[in-house]
Amino acid sequence: MAGQAPGGQKTPPNINSLAAQGIQGAGLGAAAGMAYKPSQVGVAGTSSSVNPTSVAGSNVAGSNVAGSNVNPALYNVTGSNVNPALNNVSGTNVAGSNVAGSNISAQQIGQQALTPQVQAQMMRNTSMTPYMNQYDDAVVKANETDILRGANMGLDMLGAQAQMAGGFGGSRHGIAMGEMGRGVAQQLAQSSAGLRQAGYQNAQQMAGQDIANNFNSQMANQAGSQFDINTNMQGAMANQGAGLQASQANQQNAIQAGLANQQNTMQAGLANQQNALQAAGMNQSAGMQGQLANQQNALQAQGMNQNTGMQGALSNQGNALQAGLANQGNAMQAGLANQGNALQAGGMNQQYNMQGQLANQSAGQQDIQNQLQASLANQNAGLQGNQLNLGAANQLGQTANLGFNMGQTVNNNLAMQGAQQQAMQQALMSAAQQQFQGFQNHGANGIGYVNQALGQTPNVGTVSSQETKQNGIFDYLTAMSNSYGG
Repeated sequence: MAGQAPGGQKTPPNINSLAAQGIQGAGLGAAAGMAYKPSQVGVAGTSSSVNPTSVAGSNVAGSNVAGSNVNPALYNVTGSNVNPALNNVSGTNVAGSNVAGSNISAQQIGQQALTPQVQAQMMRNTSMTPYMNQYDDAVVKANETDILRGANMGLDMLGAQAQMAGGFGGSRHGIAMGEMGRGVAQQLAQSSAGLRQAGYQNAQQMAGQDIANNFNSQMANQAGSQFDINTNMQGAMANQGAGLQASQANQQNAIQAGLANQQNTMQAGLANQQNALQAAGMNQSAGMQGQLANQQNALQAQGMNQNTGMQGALSNQGNALQAGLANQGNAMQAGLANQGNALQAGGMNQQYNMQGQLANQSAGQQDIQNQLQASLANQNAGLQGNQLNLGAANQLGQTANLGFNMGQTVNNNLAMQGAQQQAMQQALMSAAQQQFQGFQNHGANGIGYVNQALGQTPNVGTVSSQETKQNGIFDYLTAMSNSYGG
């Protein structure tokens, strides 16, 4: 912080204090970065299950039709009795064929295969033996041979030099040989360790590449398996839809064929009945004409009564047949309607059930995907947190190194400042000593001033000298004050 200097001027801020404050702030920031913990990401929730609704078909009941009765007694005519048993008319019974719809069964989709799990390999569980170079020992031995050959040449040269100097076999020769042997052994150990370490690092790198390739291949196989599962599911759903459509088409064709057969049977029965009635009527008319010719008046009255009774009976029989046919048609239509409603309701229930199962299956797959994404997000957050911690630790180390270098710089500056202060004090002491010597010679130097004041001229042949002013201690203190204030 700036303070008040002598003379009312502000002192400049201390760079060492500012640097120490900056280092302290950087250290606190790096420590806060090291304490950072990434937040975990959880699954948002699971999708709800879908329950398919059931649809029930409505029942249709056919209405009964009753034919009107005709009373022939109101038209009785007294005459000869005619035996009507000889001319009875009986209509054929018409029976409609039953129509049965075929049952529709949807093809069930079987259990699909699960996606294979990815098992990542680890370096600690991997053996380095297959990745080591089989020629490492040969390379190390060749290197050792080269070093020993150079050592032997050096020993020969050292022996030749010692022999030339007359010290072969002496203590100096032995010390030199020992130092050379120690250097050779150290070089052998360092070079062998370096070669073996390089081979092991190369094996680690190759093993890491194999682990990465294995992991990538497992991920590719998993993606291919998921694609195959999805393709099989789509194929099964397509086959199921085709089977349902084919069953519905067969059922509709069977119903139409049954209806056509029933209609043909009913038309044939009605035609046979009309033919029998016409033949019986013609036979009855011929008999009635013969009896009328024999009996004339009585037979004519009897024929009128018989004709009236036969018309009432035929009317009653026709009404009864029409009512029965109408009831039979209504019952058949009601049965067909009920059967159609039941088949339609069964198809809709089956379709809704299939849609519900597919929706549940899709929701389950989405839940698995959400859990996988949440796990991946947590893993990425952990990795980022570790990276931030490592960065903060590195920054803290750099800050500590900066503080150490600054401390060294401060010590060097203090040493230089002490040397400058010592030099300044020495200069002040020298200046004070020179000024003191000037005071001592002031009496002799003052004679020249006195002679000049008296008007005397200097002696002939004397040489005048010009003196230079020597700065005193107050001059140096004034200069220092001016430089400090300016």
